[in-house]
Amino acid sequence: MKREEQELLEVFQTGRVEATIPPAILFDRYFRKQPLCPLYRGKHDLRELRPELASFLIAIQNALNEALLNENRQTPQHVDHPPFYFDYIDSDCLNALAVRDSDYSYIGITMPLVYALWDSCVELSKSSGVGALLQLAPAPEREEAILTVMFQNQLIFVVTHEYTHHVHGHLSDLESGSVFSDEIVTSDDLGNLKSQAFEMDADGYAVYLTLAHLIAGPRREQAVKVLNCEHVHPDAQDGILFLTFVMSIGAFLLALSPRSVNLSKFCTRTHPFPAARMDWIMHHATNWCRQNDRSHLVKMASNTFQALMAIVEKAIRPENDWREQFTFLKSGVGLKYRWELRSLVKAYVEALPATASKSSASSR
Repeated sequence: MKREEQELLEVFQTGRVEATIPPAILFDRYFRKQPLCPLYRGKHDLRELRPELASFLIAIQNALNEALLNENRQTPQHVDHPPFYFDYIDSDCLNALAVRDSDYSYIGITMPLVYALWDSCVELSKSSGVGALLQLAPAPEREEAILTVMFQNQLIFVVTHEYTHHVHGHLSDLESGSVFSDEIVTSDDLGNLKSQAFEMDADGYAVYLTLAHLIAGPRREQAVKVLNCEHVHPDAQDGILFLTFVMSIGAFLLALSPRSVNLSKFCTRTHPFPAARMDWIMHHATNWCRQNDRSHLVKMASNTFQALMAIVEKAIRPENDWREQFTFLKSGVGLKYRWELRSLVKAYVEALPATASKSSASSR
């Protein structure tokens, strides 16, 4: 047994943590020492899961931590931050967190959220409409292929959303001075347009990072192989991959959104309501396509969005209808709300440093 595994075993068995370097230990200790414990009880022991799921989650975690370790520390508009570490949190609530201390910028996802994402992708994989859109013939392996790609899309999107809270300085700028940024835990009365703008900024940047990784980056080859579309034209491959992104993120928001939204509270919510987030996500997704020589996807996105969301709603939560929210967004008040949010995001991002700080660029 490796030393780190021995130390983790001691954590899980005794709760004692000696001074040590491994980020998994520091991640666990961070949450165990927080006032919110036992709400967040530390690092989740994946050995408690069935072996296939544990292996899948570990593989995704390792890939994401490698990417975070190799981030470009000189990226413009990134603020100084400690190195990253991503892991799963032992908890009973659905949440994703951006937290930090002097050693690490932590990204944590609770296991109930992992299960909720997984379940939403299982429902997508069973949908005949989803299978037809992805041009997959009915077969036992079709469900596994859809589940694999959709779940990876969701997890990467959530992690890069939390990553944005770190690199765009949202934690430093929280009015409460908190080092916590909650993703799923929302309130109708404890927020404002500024907190919502942070969430919109994180969603927008996560769109760019997730699509770049999926369509123009290292995930493309694997996803194309899993979806059995290696032999179709690259433009058609782009379309299939883009559809998986839109449907998986739509499913993520639908699965975790309340059945009804009090639209009169739009200015005091901590997070924008789901349809507003999806509208913003599609805005950035089509911008990414224009900027990366995928203009053929823009028309497809415009022509198929309503049908896509109808298929996703039917698969995930038929009773959760966003039509009232979309109608609000098109109203005079809704248009002003969208404009104010977009203006706040634009002003905040433009105020970020044009170049990375010297301490950030030289910290590795």
